[in-house]
Amino acid sequence: MANLIESYEIQMVEPGCSVGTGRWGALVTLPNDISAVFPYLNAVLPKASYDHENKTIIWTEPQQAYALRPCEIRIARVSDPEQARAAASELAARINKIWQDRESITPSTKQKRPPPVMEIYKLLPRTNCRQCGYATCMAYAAALSQGATTLEQCAPLLPADKDRLQKLITSV
Repeated sequence: MANLIESYEIQMVEPGCSVGTGRWGALVTLPNDISAVFPYLNAVLPKASYDHENKTIIWTEPQQAYALRPCEIRIARVSDPEQARAAASELAARINKIWQDRESITPSTKQKRPPPVMEIYKLLPRTNCRQCGYATCMAYAAALSQGATTLEQCAPLLPADKDRLQKLITSV
């Protein structure tokens, strides 16, 4: 079976929301439309935010965040061209594998959205203690919403709030 992603071009870019902060990402330009794989990615990625109508799928993992459009992939949290090439290569291989396995995957066009950051924040201790590795509870809430961290990282979280947060996070 042929690969969906055969070639691409990569360039380092600053995110529009963080210009001048020293944060970098990779813009991967594709010569062909890869949106046919999006329903399969949506089916296998539990924390993806998928918009079938607008042909976008976004998800976050501990090391990277990804945003895919028909002929473009954006990879956040890359520090140099070498890391960008490695992340793009790994993601292309992963997408190609899912594409090749698509006959054994039930595609999903269900629109999924991450839980609202404010709803998560309301259930946190709001101490800004930094024990979770984030500067503020709001930043931690945003990371939880995107699936970039776990509830176990918050030491002061009360068991009852942890249970409610777990239900909120897994209800997407």
